[in-house]
Amino acid sequence: MHAGTDRSQDSPRGPGRTGGEDRPVPADRAVPADRIGRIERLTDPAAIRDRIEELAFHAREDILTLVPHTELSAAYLAWIRPLALRCLRRGVAFRTVMLCETLEDPATAAYLREIERHGARVRLIPHATERLLACDSRAVALPLGGGPTVEHGALFTEEPAIVASVRALFERAWERATPLTPAPTPTENARLILAAMCSGAKDETAARGIGVSVRTYRRRIAHLMDHLNAGSRAQAALLARDRGWI
Repeated sequence: MHAGTDRSQDSPRGPGRTGGEDRPVPADRAVPADRIGRIERLTDPAAIRDRIEELAFHAREDILTLVPHTELSAAYLAWIRPLALRCLRRGVAFRTVMLCETLEDPATAAYLREIERHGARVRLIPHATERLLACDSRAVALPLGGGPTVEHGALFTEEPAIVASVRALFERAWERATPLTPAPTPTENARLILAAMCSGAKDETAARGIGVSVRTYRRRIAHLMDHLNAGSRAQAALLARDRGWI
């Protein structure tokens, strides 16, 4: 949702239009079937934000953003913050890669730490030129003509081959980036609990294997899930692997 936007985007969207929180998308809003396979070119900033809000509304699995800007404008942050938090509250996984210099801007750094506290996964990278947004494995947005901001326009598409390529580009950047907040080293006991949880064994068997009661085993799993900000055991396993814990 950050794709192609930086501090130059201070213009409002018009009277009474301050962002996604003010204008909820109707629940019955459907994605037209004829969008699949075609490229949609938008140059109006308000139309671009409308389209991004629509993509975020329909996201069910994840949202990925790669943003090669050192800071985000106050107007942009006022728009993107409620939109990102609403997606996180709905359980949509949110991953974003920003430049390391981002932390030098207090407002942008505060926003990144806030969404991280709510479950977003934020990583930093020294250098990047690509700008992108991906919603599920369904749709992507790219800057138009290499312009530095949304004022230069954006391309939206649901063409599967392009979506797959853009997501692969994000994953390459994600692998090179480092976490905004370094993960603490887990205890040996935590590693044993995670390994048992990922073994696929029943709780009774897993608990017996590490020498604790089922109640203690489940309590420790709940603690680890809370620490990882995971909504399920499967998500906890993925987050633990991502941090190199298992």
